[in-house]
Amino acid sequence: MDEARNVPFGGIEWADDAPGIRAREAEIEGARWAVVEYGEGASRDDWCEEGHRGYVISGRIEYHFDDGREPLRASEGEAFLLPPAPPGGGAHRGRNVAPSPTRLFLIDDPA
Repeated sequence: MDEARNVPFGGIEWADDAPGIRAREAEIEGARWAVVEYGEGASRDDWCEEGHRGYVISGRIEYHFDDGREPLRASEGEAFLLPPAPPGGGAHRGRNVAPSPTRLFLIDDPA
């Protein structure tokens, strides 16, 4: 385990992650920690198979699944868990459903 430390996201430059989506990222003990911002109406085109633990800082996010199950919705102040996709389906992709940018804190759990 690494030593105790802060992660100064405010000092990390924003990087474009996908059209309308940007992130401030740090690698902590082999995992990506990120503040991710979805612009108004932004959504991902690609399916993600990695797992994520998240917290909605502001706005609302909706995750759709490639196996057709009900979307997962989370609003400001709520945490969520997206487990890694098992073989055969369960990948997800996010969409901002708020009328303004949505900001998340994510810790990735690789598949």
